[in-house]
Amino acid sequence: MSIMPPDVRQAVADLMTEYCYRVDRLEDGNAELLALFTSDAVCDFSPIGLPEMTTREAIKGFYDSVFEDMTHHFHMIANHRPESWDGTVAVMTAYVMGLGRSSDGNTVDVKVRYRMECVEEGGRWKIRRYTISPGMPLPGSLGEIHGER
Repeated sequence: MSIMPPDVRQAVADLMTEYCYRVDRLEDGNAELLALFTSDAVCDFSPIGLPEMTTREAIKGFYDSVFEDMTHHFHMIANHRPESWDGTVAVMTAYVMGLGRSSDGNTVDVKVRYRMECVEEGGRWKIRRYTISPGMPLPGSLGEIHGER
């Protein structure tokens, strides 16, 4: 395993930050968000009690529901840390504080870790595998708002 080059490190950190901005927009028709993922991407949110999504359709369906349910989102991402680089695949983790308010007034406040495995496609870095794991104990409202997807 070699050291991740600075340009790759910056590109993947920027991708992780861009993901947060696009999720926080809560816009219908999440094509801009989905464009950050490879066509064969996997999102595994099972460590925080949410689904693992192994198809693009499942990922789209999850975010469609999130965007429908939420009135506000706010993510702060920091402590980007390269985990591995094999010359093609870059893996980076980061700490994230996520806040949200659902349309029924329920709120969520989580402190989690993002792990993104990224590859370059057509000159752009994209997320191939994305996992969220708890950083602090999770609130019950997370499952109430985003569960059963």
